[in-house]
Amino acid sequence: MYTYMCRTRWGDMDAFGHVNNLKVLQYVQEAVYCLLYDDTEGQDLFEDGFMIARHEIDYRSPLYHCPTPLPVQIWVERLGRSSISTTCEARRRGQMVFQARTVTVPTDAATRRSRPLREAERQHLNRYRVRPTGPVAPVGRVPVRSTGRIRVPVLGEREREREREREREYEREHERAC
Repeated sequence: MYTYMCRTRWGDMDAFGHVNNLKVLQYVQEAVYCLLYDDTEGQDLFEDGFMIARHEIDYRSPLYHCPTPLPVQIWVERLGRSSISTTCEARRRGQMVFQARTVTVPTDAATRRSRPLREAERQHLNRYRVRPTGPVAPVGRVPVRSTGRIRVPVLGEREREREREREREYEREHERAC
């Protein structure tokens, strides 16, 4: 597992006062980049770059800007022939704020297409195949109902009230922490 210490920025907040969902996606991309390139000086790993083939993010609770860095833990779930599947999680004060899964493919600069992983790249990535201790929450397993083209999570009244209480508690903690 690799831990990326992400600094949130004041400008990352939206009209609701918490970090915008697109900025969270940017934090995930930064974590993937660091996983691929940290501790690789002098090695020719991913020299032609890579492409993100897929992102899947669950936003668990609001994330607020805070001067202390946000630890984003990322690990390799699966190594395919020409793809890398990673999972990352971020927690603030013990509460999960988001979980994401990303599929990344190394590219060939000449063809601008995916290419097979090289043995040195596999060895580098195998160092990060360790899962964190404790259960990993499933991503994308919330029941949904369709409203045309947008899929909306279905929450019962009890779940909505728990979600509101978690949000209130997180806001109280945020006020104490920052």
